[in-house]
Amino acid sequence: MSREDSLKKRYLIKLFSNLINGAINILFIALIPKALGPIAYGQFSYLQQFFSQIFGLADAGTSMAFFTKLSSNPKRKELISFYALYMGTIFILISFMIYLLRYTPFTEIFFPTIPQEYIFIAMGLGFLTWLTQIFIKLSDAYALTVSVELLKIVHKFASLGLLLYFIYYLTFDLISYFQFNYLVSLLFIFLASLLFVRRNVFSSNLWRQSVHIVQNIKEFAHYSHPILLFSIVGVAIAMFDIWLLQTMGGSEQTGFYTLAYSIAAVSFLFTSSMTPIITREFARSFAQGDIEKIRLHFKRYIPMLYSVATFFAVFTAFQSDHLIQIFTDEKFALAGSALTVIALYPIHQTYGQLSGSLFFANGNTSQYRNIGLFTSLIGLIFTFLFLFVLNLGALGLAYKMLITQLIGVTIQLYFNTTFLKTKMTPFLFHQIYSFLFFLIAAFVSVTLTSSIQTPWINLSVCAVFYTVLTIIGTIIFPQIFATSRGEIKTLFSKKPKDTAVDA
Repeated sequence: MSREDSLKKRYLIKLFSNLINGAINILFIALIPKALGPIAYGQFSYLQQFFSQIFGLADAGTSMAFFTKLSSNPKRKELISFYALYMGTIFILISFMIYLLRYTPFTEIFFPTIPQEYIFIAMGLGFLTWLTQIFIKLSDAYALTVSVELLKIVHKFASLGLLLYFIYYLTFDLISYFQFNYLVSLLFIFLASLLFVRRNVFSSNLWRQSVHIVQNIKEFAHYSHPILLFSIVGVAIAMFDIWLLQTMGGSEQTGFYTLAYSIAAVSFLFTSSMTPIITREFARSFAQGDIEKIRLHFKRYIPMLYSVATFFAVFTAFQSDHLIQIFTDEKFALAGSALTVIALYPIHQTYGQLSGSLFFANGNTSQYRNIGLFTSLIGLIFTFLFLFVLNLGALGLAYKMLITQLIGVTIQLYFNTTFLKTKMTPFLFHQIYSFLFFLIAAFVSVTLTSSIQTPWINLSVCAVFYTVLTIIGTIIFPQIFATSRGEIKTLFSKKPKDTAVDA
């Protein structure tokens, strides 16, 4: 196997890839909802999220077990064959379940206001989405981050070209949008497969190895069974959330929520670059018994990436109305309030991804399950309050997601700092003062540009002011990004090329 890329190089290429993907995703957001309209966009969103939860339930933490074990020992290629068999079995079972569902009254209950012909198509797309995620985990496990991220950039540009063709040269409706998603998913899987063959991840003898099905089932079950109950409860509540939103507010409110979440998720791209890389480092360090290295990574990267997420999230919240005006039309105007709230969700989503990965790396999935169960049940109370009692629609689900995430991540942080034998209070103080800093910077920027009426000009000028204030603030108070003046000077000085290799 070729020499692994350094941690820094893998992060930078992932960040660059996510910047490109983020820019193209912004174009997608500007094109797709407007072309489909709120109702069709809401129907697609509901089906996509429904089957995402179904396959998430079937996953039940096994993909993290697959990723963690393969990261710890890349020579165990029988894991790839085993997991392929597992995914194939899951696909057959879910297909059979959906087929039988058509002959029961539950179809209209589970899929309110959704035409039946879309259900099977959406199920197939849900499986392809799951397969794509597994391929990305596989590339990270083998430290093929650079190659796969370059592949993702090429794939994203090809997807944009294909989307423009579908919108401007074909009749763009819900069926067309499903066809587009099928094509781009299959294209990525095909290109990634070629890369895996070239790098000998997929070799000619892959299927001739002893898979040891019973042994692998026991190993995966031992790793994943503690979070199976959490997966069932979590998926059930997530499906209930989107189902109640669809039932109470209709496809339009589902469309509003999805649009708001999609815009907010763009800011998460800047921090999600690091998540699988740090997860891999946690897994390898834990396998080597190097707790000190895990502690250093945890204290270094989590506050830093929290600030990066906060920088984008706070700006998005302040500019929610302008973003809705720029990306869509008056049909989606009511999505602005939901965007203001859900824009803050990626802040602690970053914490949750990185902090949660430590539970998987050290195999402490029981504790992860218990925290997840507790916060899920708390979240159910908020679902009932905001969606059923107050009937706030997309805004209500945004409130529920934000509050539940904050509670869950704080509990995770407590147990992780206890495990690493470090103090929790510096993390909490950092969350508070960095958030307040970005809040003030955004408020000042919006105030200074309030007289500019054109949305995109207002947004652009405000972004410049906001960025300048952030740079000045970081120079004066480098603790905002969990760094120091010395490190900032080093960043802009000439340094030798990073040649470190991850073992």
